[in-house]
Amino acid sequence: MEKNLSLIIGGTGGIGIETAKTLLDEGMKVCVCGRDNLESARKELIAFKETDVDFYNLDLTKKESVEKTISLILNKHKEINSIIYSVSNPIKHSKIENLEWVDFQEHIDIQIKGFLTVVQAILAKVENPKIKFVVVLTEYCIGKPPAGISNYITAKYGLMGFVKAMASELSRGNCTFNMVSPGMVDTKLLSNLPPKLIEITAHQNPLGRISKPKDVANVLSFLVSDKADYLNGVNIPINGGNIFT
Repeated sequence: MEKNLSLIIGGTGGIGIETAKTLLDEGMKVCVCGRDNLESARKELIAFKETDVDFYNLDLTKKESVEKTISLILNKHKEINSIIYSVSNPIKHSKIENLEWVDFQEHIDIQIKGFLTVVQAILAKVENPKIKFVVVLTEYCIGKPPAGISNYITAKYGLMGFVKAMASELSRGNCTFNMVSPGMVDTKLLSNLPPKLIEITAHQNPLGRISKPKDVANVLSFLVSDKADYLNGVNIPINGGNIFT
């Protein structure tokens, strides 16, 4: 029986690498796409499992890079069963009066424009696709966001709207679009945030800690599995009960 293949875009980050390990453990094939830290991710994942994992240098800001990568994967593997979109620019804590429009545009381009390009590339290259799309958002798309990261939050809200639109528009073609909204996750993305903010967030959480990449990976692995066939347009919070929906 042919193994299902999951394409992880943003697979070189903390959540992406942990998700790749989880899916490989569950017997899936994985294609890891990223631009930064690709070689370190390759070393870590090859050491974890030598087979069933491929790596692609992908620049989401360039349409030709996305189309070429999708073509390479389809030529080798013939089909893609799921796509996990877990990307972000570095988060910089800055008051609104100190931000320029370019600070918003950078996040919008990587979140919304990047995902739009991926979806359009799939539709152009795959006839009647049946793909589970899963997008990583943030808990701040559910509850009150903190001050100082308005550009990041704005882009994530825009991405959430686009994913919901796709869940409605493309579900007739057997594609599903779901989301997860993790609380603060212990990855390198937090390096630009004040340590005190991270400490306070952990202290205020009902479970007394921030999220680990494995917490997110476990839910992502469920959403790309056959067990999630009837889920579409949902947004699952992964935050230890910090926000109820």
